[in-house]
Order: sequence, then structure tokens, then C-alpha cells
Amino acid sequence: MALTRQVEASVGDAVEVSGRRVGDPGRTGEILEILGEDDHRHYRVRWEDGHETMLYPGEATTFRRKEPTVVPVAGELVEFLREAGVEFEVLPHRRTTTAAEEAAALGIMPQVVAKTLVLADESNARVRAVLPAASRLDAAKLADAIGVKTAALVGEADLADAYPEFELGAVPPFGGPEGDRVVVDRRLAEVEHVVLEAGVHDTSLRLRTEDLLTVADAELADIVAD
Repeated sequence: MALTRQVEASVGDAVEVSGRRVGDPGRTGEILEILGEDDHRHYRVRWEDGHETMLYPGEATTFRRKEPTVVPVAGELVEFLREAGVEFEVLPHRRTTTAAEEAAALGIMPQVVAKTLVLADESNARVRAVLPAASRLDAAKLADAIGVKTAALVGEADLADAYPEFELGAVPPFGGPEGDRVVVDRRLAEVEHVVLEAGVHDTSLRLRTEDLLTVADAELADIVAD
């Protein structure tokens, strides 16, 4: 049996295990802990599906060095919060596309992760609705809460035009163009800290919910579907 050369890796690095069959995409994860002696190194890994296992590397294993952060967009929001005098944390993580995946990547409960949806009313004024990751928005409740007739989700093309500084689907509750109304679901007021995307899909911010309400000049309302 061939021996596998040990590769230096660090906590936070990405690990890839290629598939055994043609067409098998393999697995991608993040190193959480390094265990064992130099000649028998193994790793605790959180995989892209959120599960954690022990990995003993073989010939199909590849490590990728974690790139330095903070990314430019996240950096702009960091500066925004610093100027506001707000205490916060920057949380780099593997790239995710949903708030639920973001929670799994960070190893936290979905209840403390907020997602931001952008809607427009009948006059095309934009509203950023902030709600728990696992919840669904009730657009009718939102419209009623802010005193408009209708509120509809903004399409991807319009989102890209309105928020070119943010990745598609990662608009935060603050920053970017001014004038948006921000409404935070009252359920988030029940948690002390909230986690939200920093304008990109691989970096999040954690701050006090009361500070979020302040810096976003947000209103509290019941906007989640029953």
C-alpha cells in the first residue's frame, strides 16, 4: 500500500477529497482541528453539508490554504460599523448561498442568523426586510406594517443594478445606497446578538441586535409568515 506524504495544513484551511469514480464531484470541507503526531496527522473536518467527521488524508486529499480576509466589501461595512462606534465580530467562513448554510458553516443556531430580502412598494421605493434564517417573509404583513399597498420582491437584474457593491443575494441591512427603509422582524429582537452576511457569501458579521436596529435606522414589526 502506498504511503501518503503528510501535508502541512492549518485550522481554517479548505480540504478536498476527490471522487473515486468519474463524474463524482467529491467532497469539500473546512479543517476545524488538527490531531495526532506528525507521522499520523488527522483532522476534524466540517463538510459542505454541515456534518463533521475525522479525516485521515490519503492520495485523494488536497489542502488549500485559507485566503486572508477581510474582503473589500466586508471591509467597507467594517469601517461603517467602526465609525458608528459599534462592537462587532468578523466571521469568515466557506462560501454559502443561503442563510441556513451560513449558520451551518459557522456552527451556530439558525435562529441567530438573519437574512435580508429586498422588496419594492407600488412607488418602487425599496425596503430591506430582515428576518430569521429559517423563517418565510409575509409580504402582506410587511406592506401593512409600513403603510403601503403592496410589497414585492425585487428581481435579480434590478438587485444587481441597485446594489452593485454587494454580491447577489448578500445585501446587508445597512450600507450601500441610502434611502432604503429597513424593517426587522420582532423575533430577532428576542436574541441578544445577530449574524448577517457582510455583502458577500463568505464573510459574516455578528453584532448586538439593538446595535443593528440603531445603525440601520430600522423599524420592528411582525413580518414572518404564520
